[in-house]
Amino acid sequence: MKIKSILLAAGLATAVLAAPASADSIRLVNINSYQVVDNQHVILRGGVSRYYLVTLANRCHGLRYGMQIGTSLPTRGRVFSPRTEYIVTRDNYRCYIDTIEEVEDREAAQALITERAAEEAAELEASSES
Repeated sequence: MKIKSILLAAGLATAVLAAPASADSIRLVNINSYQVVDNQHVILRGGVSRYYLVTLANRCHGLRYGMQIGTSLPTRGRVFSPRTEYIVTRDNYRCYIDTIEEVEDREAAQALITERAAEEAAELEASSES
């Protein structure tokens, strides 16, 4: 599968995720930028007002702010299982995708990440007390 590069600095448009037809698939349309949030999350931006939170299956230690990344996502088409797709770091390390979710904006993506981290911490604390 051809890997396409996404250049943040150049603002190169490649592929964006549009609203899914079902919970099991996502239609690719046009990505124009991305933001690395941390070593497990990337926010993709499509057009003027579409944002997608990409959560990786595992922490990706090669993922850094302000770097060029590539994806295995096709330019056009539908992704039925994002878990078979990945982000490629500058060092050619593959970071497999767990989920891709449409969010209202970057702040909503950050809030979702924070909320899930708090839930995970509470679950860990509860299980350690048992």
